[in-house]
Parts: sequence; C-alpha cells; structure tokens
Amino acid sequence: MTVRTRNRLIALSIIAAPFIFLLGLLLFWDAEPLPPVPPLPNPNGYEALVKAGGMITGDVVNYDQMRETELRLMAQSNSNALQLARNGLQQKCQVTPNYSPTSGIVLVEHSALLHLAQAFAAEGRLAEMENRTNDAIESYLELIRMGNESAHGGVVLDELAGIAMESLGVKQLQKLADQLDAKTCRETAATLETLDSQRQTWDEVMQQERDWSRRAFPGIRYELVRLVERNSMQKIDQLAEQKFENQQTKTRQLIINLAARGYDLDKGHRPASVANLVPDYLKAIPQDPITGTNMVYSP
Repeated sequence: MTVRTRNRLIALSIIAAPFIFLLGLLLFWDAEPLPPVPPLPNPNGYEALVKAGGMITGDVVNYDQMRETELRLMAQSNSNALQLARNGLQQKCQVTPNYSPTSGIVLVEHSALLHLAQAFAAEGRLAEMENRTNDAIESYLELIRMGNESAHGGVVLDELAGIAMESLGVKQLQKLADQLDAKTCRETAATLETLDSQRQTWDEVMQQERDWSRRAFPGIRYELVRLVERNSMQKIDQLAEQKFENQQTKTRQLIINLAARGYDLDKGHRPASVANLVPDYLKAIPQDPITGTNMVYSP
C-alpha cells in the first residue's frame, strides 16, 4: 500500500467516523423498547367529556353576547350534555391516546371539549343574570376542573386546550370575586387550591409528549424527526411551558385574592401577607411556578 493510498483511507475514515457514530446511535435507539401504554381508567371520564361536547347545540361561541332569554334556551337544550359532563368529572379522566400523527381525531375532540367549556360558561353567565351567584360559581369551577382533567395523560396540545378552558373559568370567577361573602370566598379558594394541587406537572406533560412521539414515529424515525425539527420543537415547547406557568400563576393569584377577601370580611382588615392566610384560609402559601418561591399578596 502506497503512502498516498494510506492517507486517502485515513482521510475517508475521519470523514466517515461521525456518520458511523450517528448510525450506531440510531440503531441503539431503534433497539430500545417502546414505553408501555398506560392503562385507561374504566370508566374513563374523558370519553364522557368528549361525548358531552359532541352533544352541545346552539351558538355557544357567542354566549357572552346573548340575552337572558337566549341563554336560558341554550341552557335547557344542553342540560343533558352538561349533566353527562358533570358525571364524567366524577370519574378518573385520561386522554385516550391516538398514535397517528396525521389523524384529525384529536382536533375533533378538542373542538368538542372547547364547545363544552363554552356551554359551562354560558350556564354560569345565565346564573349571574338570574342572581344565582352560587350556581354561577359552581359552573365556573366545573369549567376549571374540566380544563385540568381533560388534559390528564395527554401531550402538549391537550394541555394547551386544557389551559384555554381553565383560563375561561378563572376569568369569570375573577369578575365575581368582589361580590362574594366571606364563607363563599373561603370555600371557593379551598376548591381552587385542591384543583391546583391535582393538575399534572409540566415535566409529566413533556414525558407524555416524548412517549407519544416514540410511538407515533417508531424506531429511527423518532430520532430523525427529533434531529430535523429540534429547534422548532424547542421553541414551541418553551412557548407552551410559558402559557402553562402563566395560567398557573393567574389561578394561584385568584386563590390568594379570594382567601384575602374572606379574611378581610371576617376580621375587618386586609392580611399583611399571604402567611396570615395560613392555615384558616389557605392550606399553604401558593408557590410561584416560575421562581419556586412564595407568592405575595399586595393589599
């Protein structure tokens, strides 16, 4: 073998080494077993929610522009759907997985759930117009509960849909907060505190997203997709995480505000800090989801 030939082989080896290494990694990842599919609860409340959403009739999208008579007719026509949804929320909920990346089933389910959320909001608005404040609060709390429960076990898109539902319920409750008596403030804050503690974490959402991707794009396809779309997916995940944290912050701030109003009405003065609300009005001081530190109350 001549020196020139040997140098060419060495050069080719150097050039090929990264590709050989990458191929080895892909083959190694391809050999990894797929994550187990988590068992679905039986009965699964998620399926009841989706079915209820498909039963919704009327222009629920524009509920906030309707008159009292229109809302009453809508509430009557959707009473069975809302009751089915309430029954579903009493059961354990878990998103039914679909591992086809081109399937439109997920979009159909999200659309049904969002219509159901708007029907709950319409029910609450009607209750407000009829001066049934406690019934309005119940509707908005069910809406927030549905936002949390309908995303359990799901991926980022499921969580974003759940955030939209929770946001709608929180906004409606915020408008009512200054009208509530001390007892209602305490009870509503306690319910929200429980719902907040039951939500899935962002780490759980991301793990479920990875597990779904490995099943939707099995073997080498998963790693190739991840390598090709790495930058764009990172940006999407970061934006989704920000939405998750922002909504969690708003919900926890509402919890503090309700507890503080109950404290004020009971004692005749506002609390000096969130610490004054524990344990009579809050179980614990809510944590800032971004910093991990105690949230504050500004009298």
